[in-house]
Amino acid sequence: ASHQRADWSSIHERICPLLIPPQLCLHSEKDRKHSTEQLLSRQRSIVELALSTARGFLWAGKALEALPAALQALRGRARLFGWSSVQLVPVYLLLAEASTGTGNFRQASKYLSEAEWLVLQSPECGAALRSSLHRGLGLFCAAQGKLDQALYHLANDV
Repeated sequence: ASHQRADWSSIHERICPLLIPPQLCLHSEKDRKHSTEQLLSRQRSIVELALSTARGFLWAGKALEALPAALQALRGRARLFGWSSVQLVPVYLLLAEASTGTGNFRQASKYLSEAEWLVLQSPECGAALRSSLHRGLGLFCAAQGKLDQALYHLANDV
């Protein structure tokens, strides 16, 4: 029950108006295309709202509240782009930051590993995204007290 209340106050209360059930019977190709475009637009809106909500909670120092919103953003981006897309990297970094903020280093490490794997698998990945990954890894290592590794990653960020 406490997780449901946290999830509701974190993100679901904000995205419920965007969760309109799809129409069941569309008779023309034009109607189907329009419905698909609307659905994709709503999904993108939900993802952006979830991301901005999670970032807002993190900036306010509320890491625990950021987690449900960031997880919603991860699911949404995965639906839009697939689980192997570099579009998921910023969300994994956000989840890692929130997990680190709650003291859950093990989970943060898993999220960072996912982000690193996606970057390594994508040669077309841009420098800005690689920089963000190194920053996230550096801050995580610093939080763990692994200062040599933190310096390495933060230097690669620069």
